[in-house]
Amino acid sequence: LDKMQVVRLDPKNADAARMVLGRAFHHYPLLEYAVSDSARRFRASLTLYGSLLRDALRLGHVDTTPEVAGVACWLPPGIGPMTFLRQIRSGMASLPFHLGIAGTRKLVLYDDWSVRLHHQYAPEPHWYLLALGVDTHRQGQGVGSQLIAPQLQQADRDGIACYLDTHLERNVRLYQKHGFAVMWTGSPAGHPVPIWSMRREPQ
Repeated sequence: LDKMQVVRLDPKNADAARMVLGRAFHHYPLLEYAVSDSARRFRASLTLYGSLLRDALRLGHVDTTPEVAGVACWLPPGIGPMTFLRQIRSGMASLPFHLGIAGTRKLVLYDDWSVRLHHQYAPEPHWYLLALGVDTHRQGQGVGSQLIAPQLQQADRDGIACYLDTHLERNVRLYQKHGFAVMWTGSPAGHPVPIWSMRREPQ
């Protein structure tokens, strides 16, 4: 595998990064469960992950490649889950318009679970991988692994844990390869999409 250059996202490339995330998460299990219509789901994906991207740009940092082949959004130690004010600032408020009432309920339920698991398994200051997405034509080429490597190395040097959650089993194996361990897995009662809560100790 050729070693890629990993760079901080220049805010002027934020729209390209938002499109990459929108495409990467278009068929994500949780979004497919929330919105069956493909066109509406793509708009929801752009809105949701565009908001997370803006939040990370403002409060943390976003790693990418020079041609924006993928995007890793990180929040630093001490920054908690997104508050209502941060949701407004990041553009999350328009998400229910794309999700509809039923889809919004599903996503809110899963978000509540994610926040609870996050508090339980990473109560102390840590790095949080908010989102990792690789453009569809670059998936399976090791881009995601290379994008998260610099921040994991930094966390190791600083002796700080990292945390993430995912709804895709394929991702679990990728993260385990990088030292993350599954702390909990399951799904809210009556809902089919699993959540994997994962934590990585400094190495």
